[in-house]
Amino acid sequence: MNLVAALCGSVPCVDTSPLHSGGVVDDRIQEVYTAVFWASVALGTVVTILLIYSMLRFRRRSDDDEPAQFHGNTRLEIGWTMLPLLVFLALFALTAANMPFVNDQRTAADEGGNTPMKVTVVGVQFAWSFDYGASSNGKRVQSFGTLYVPSDTDVNLDIVSTDPPCKPPTSVPGGETYAQAVAHLGCGVNHSFYVPSLAGQMNAIPGQVNTMWLSARQGTYYGQCTELCGVGHAQMQITVVSLPSNQFQSCVFGNPSGTVDASSPACKPGGA
Repeated sequence: MNLVAALCGSVPCVDTSPLHSGGVVDDRIQEVYTAVFWASVALGTVVTILLIYSMLRFRRRSDDDEPAQFHGNTRLEIGWTMLPLLVFLALFALTAANMPFVNDQRTAADEGGNTPMKVTVVGVQFAWSFDYGASSNGKRVQSFGTLYVPSDTDVNLDIVSTDPPCKPPTSVPGGETYAQAVAHLGCGVNHSFYVPSLAGQMNAIPGQVNTMWLSARQGTYYGQCTELCGVGHAQMQITVVSLPSNQFQSCVFGNPSGTVDASSPACKPGGA
């Protein structure tokens, strides 16, 4: 603990534990994880107790006669085959039942009546950019390094990758989304977008659009590219700032240039 405190005193320490949930997707992941964890603990405890009991109760002593030799016990064999199978099927069913909620992008309004918003996440060597679509003046609205989202709102993310010599497009052909336009460039290496407190990880693969979603409670969350993508891999850090809806609008769409000004008070948690 003293070492951790000393390290945190010399460099900024941030909480990236998936056990400290910041949104509904990670809440659901934790529910499944907790069920699997405690089932594993229970089964491991039972097996350990049975092993210790068997070793002590039936250990061979020096004056023991050789016991009768026999092979096969249908009841036991069925029992120790079916019990693990039932446990496996139960855990599989629990996981499979929750995968659509975790993986599938939202299409309908949430309980608060908010419709999902779309953000394109672009991984490049060695940074992240976030495209929020076109503003009222036709310019694409983008932020770099930090993803801004309205709190408690479903946000669909299209994850793509492009690296030099290709550059993200400044305009989008008719009938295509921005993510599709980036993917069609087909340049780059794999990256991986992961903010542990908000959702699972998703790879950014050249020529391909991968999708995920998140909904963040108000606050600041941190993540990292989890795909080794070159010498600057460690620099590909992610910050997600979840702001009240009105503040989010001012932060993201308040700059006529289209580039989100991270230094603006509107983009600071608790700001204007």
